Amino acid sequence: MTDAAGAGGASASAEAQRALYGEPWSQRFGRLMATYRLSQARLAGVIGLSAPMLSQLISGQRVKVGNPAVFGRIVSLEQLADDPRVLGGNPEALRAVLDEVAASSPTLTAVTAVTAVTVATPDGASPPPTRDPAGATTPATPASGAVGEGVLVAGLAALAAPAPLHAAADAAQAAGGAGLAALLRAAAAGR
Repeated sequence: MTDAAGAGGASASAEAQRALYGEPWSQRFGRLMATYRLSQARLAGVIGLSAPMLSQLISGQRVKVGNPAVFGRIVSLEQLADDPRVLGGNPEALRAVLDEVAASSPTLTAVTAVTAVTVATPDGASPPPTRDPAGATTPATPASGAVGEGVLVAGLAALAAPAPLHAAADAAQAAGGAGLAALLRAAAAGR
């Protein structure tokens, strides 16, 4: 069974993908195939999908990636696109990066989602630095290829039921976090 049907379904699916993941899978996967010089079948193997499933996501016959480990591998490839091993274009180095990602068992966590999002402040000032899970301080500057808001909303929706998301949104709003409150409410509504 597919997530979309008919000629108009592909367009609707692309919009649904954009809402959930920031952009359609055809664009994201196309960029990964070009960056890593991969065929569609090889990309499918690296991220842990069947080639037909990847094809259905690209064509818009399916909207969602249901496996968090697969989604984590996709995000890893996107984040590693700026790695010197990838930018250098050396086939052995590319193969090593791809093998690392293929062998990984990532999980989607709130920390993963939050650290991948571009941060903006209403007054345009630089946001404060953040701490990663290992405790290192990282300046909170916009990252190239940052994950879209739809990905964060989908991740939040997967973490909790609507009632706790609404409660967290109310708490964030009360603490002056209007942007966070809006994301939490969007996640609660999309569940």
